[in-house]
Amino acid sequence: MSLTVHKKRPLKMIASPEEQGLLLEKNEKNSVSPISIEKANDINASSISQLGNIERENRLSAILRLHTRGLNQEQIAQELHIDQSTVSRDLHLVQQESKKHVEKYMREDILLEYLRYLVGSNEITRTLWEMVQSKDATRKEKMNAISLLMQMYDSRLQRLTAGPESFLNVKKSLSEIELRKMAEVNPMLQARLNNKILFGKDFSLFKGLKKE
Repeated sequence: MSLTVHKKRPLKMIASPEEQGLLLEKNEKNSVSPISIEKANDINASSISQLGNIERENRLSAILRLHTRGLNQEQIAQELHIDQSTVSRDLHLVQQESKKHVEKYMREDILLEYLRYLVGSNEITRTLWEMVQSKDATRKEKMNAISLLMQMYDSRLQRLTAGPESFLNVKKSLSEIELRKMAEVNPMLQARLNNKILFGKDFSLFKGLKKE
């Protein structure tokens, strides 16, 4: 007579739907999404960039302040504990930015300021005439208003007369700026420009030259 031995299989514990939901929620909390990691990296990179920009602006400001006091590049580098090459690079950057600001002012801002002067002058003139014609104003107030009107007309005439001449001067200055930009990429033109500065030769030498 033979005996048959049956092996007991381990029982599998099946979690209830509520327990499965809790486990899934726990796993989701513990897991880190690739999108979240990428977003965190972007935030860190942005923060580092902002800090770098602030540090750079502070350094530029300090270099310009010391340069204004008459310190040379070596002295500035020693004062700020940075390389002299950094000072040289930053000063060159400040110079280029200054050129851009001056050019923008001459091309755009100065014309806007001239227009603001004309509009403001008209408003002041209108207000003074209202005071002269007012029945409530005293004789002294009217005389003061008339005196101010005479000054306004005189000033306005001078400004209007000088306006076209000033605009021509601006155009001439802008032409010289364009010429110097061309000279930066053209050594021959740069040499001729330096020759003009040293010996006072006419700018007509440069007429017809085009930027390569």
